[in-house]
Amino acid sequence: MNRIRAQPMRLAPPNSVQVFHCEEIESSYAAYLIDESNYGDGKAESLFFPRNEVEVSAILKSMNQRGTKITVSSGRTGIVGGAVPLGGAILSLEKMDHVLGLGFDEQKKMWYVHAESGVQFGELCRKIEHKDFNELRTKESVPKQQMLERFLSDKVRRFLPPDPTEMTALLGGTVATNASGARTFKYGAMREWIRRIRVVLVNGDVLDITRGQVNASIDGKFQIILSGEKSVEIQIPSYKMPRIKNSAGLYALPGMDLIDLFIGSEGILGVITEVEVYVIPKPPNLLSIMAFLSDEDAAIDFVEDIRANESPIKPDAIEYLDSNAVSMLKALKNEGTIKIPSLPNSAQAIIYLEISYSNDEEEQIHNALDDFFQQHGVSIETAWGGTEPTEWQRMKDIRHAIPEKINSIIAKRRQEHPELHKLGTDMAVPDEHLRTIMDYYKRELSERNLEHVIFGHIGNNHLHVNVLPKDKEDQNAATHLYSEFAKKAVQLGGTVSAEHGIGKIKRPLLQALYGKGGIRQIKAIKEALDPKGILNAGVMIPEEDI
Repeated sequence: MNRIRAQPMRLAPPNSVQVFHCEEIESSYAAYLIDESNYGDGKAESLFFPRNEVEVSAILKSMNQRGTKITVSSGRTGIVGGAVPLGGAILSLEKMDHVLGLGFDEQKKMWYVHAESGVQFGELCRKIEHKDFNELRTKESVPKQQMLERFLSDKVRRFLPPDPTEMTALLGGTVATNASGARTFKYGAMREWIRRIRVVLVNGDVLDITRGQVNASIDGKFQIILSGEKSVEIQIPSYKMPRIKNSAGLYALPGMDLIDLFIGSEGILGVITEVEVYVIPKPPNLLSIMAFLSDEDAAIDFVEDIRANESPIKPDAIEYLDSNAVSMLKALKNEGTIKIPSLPNSAQAIIYLEISYSNDEEEQIHNALDDFFQQHGVSIETAWGGTEPTEWQRMKDIRHAIPEKINSIIAKRRQEHPELHKLGTDMAVPDEHLRTIMDYYKRELSERNLEHVIFGHIGNNHLHVNVLPKDKEDQNAATHLYSEFAKKAVQLGGTVSAEHGIGKIKRPLLQALYGKGGIRQIKAIKEALDPKGILNAGVMIPEEDI
């Protein structure tokens, strides 16, 4: 079936939605004009805080009738400018923060959690892992109570596998951006864990989409029947997506599920209000370990071997810090900024691993690590390891200290050169091209004498190349090189954005990936569902092209 009927929504009572206007926004709610990207100067005439889906529907319908732009605001943790408003209204979802229920998918034999999109991702994960669903106990629905008691009586602890770096992100935002993180290497991005969503369209209608319910026709089309029996036809794009970790553009595959069109669409097609996510049994043990290698080539050998099919070690995550990041860590330790043990003098690269295992596998895992480290000339004695949450957190803090230090360096340099800003890539390539792209990055950066730090999700060949310009000349050189990096990644079968999306900042890079024809196809879907182009204007598609 390729057809779905939208649900008309009753109007919210007059004056029921909390709203603030221009002067109030600038004086008391200025944080809603920016996100983590520091992109431009946001501006807005009104800021809405709907408390439920009915109010979201009423706001969108009203704004659509007026032709007023509306920017969706979740946790504002994105770094591509998607939540920075370009005028019009802001719709914040943060007050829609309730867990609504639990369910069991009989076909998949998996539990799922049903929540509003304003629930903070980290808080949702905590509730799931600790079975903290006291708010559901107050619900009157007998079936919900029975399902809750069944879940609580099960002694198995469960968790939601995706781990976006910013756990303060809101659930709806992680779905709209198909968020991922370090554990993507084993578990994939958000898309793989979403069972159902509810999406409000700009006319106020609601789509309730369960995975497996609606698939594209043989000729690649969906039919959406809106209220008033108006029919909208969606033609999925014909471009070929990179078959790797990717968050660039609208999802497009023959026979695809309609739910996947909205996942990762960055809010340009509708507002996600409710989500059902699958949860799975949590492994009883997790080992985190930092291995220190003598050079960067050895680190790549290490990665290629540990992720090979025949490897006895199956990590959840494989992360990387280059020689410049190691030097930065040493400097931070000397400054007293972070408390860490001394790093080996010979360390020129760091590989960080997370490995989950059962109680029966503990000895096997440790023996396999001993052998593997020995084969790669890595000292198990100097490696940092931990099996307790405090130790995991310490190593995560170490990794996060690098981007924080980079940001502080740029902030200091901007005092003399206000035009400066950090440039960080988000590209990924297929496995066979990891060494090629790394050599390319290093060679091009060295030839231009650009200060840089490389770190990131090397398990997915997804590395963040951070350039720290010292002056305007460096800034111009880095900006040009960023485009060259994107072209090289695409040439190797990779993507221009593996996890951060396109937003407003990366729009030129999307064309490098899909061409002008691909942009036109994305635009056609946008026009079918949002004819006036009011929703998240300027995201993914240049505003003038809408």
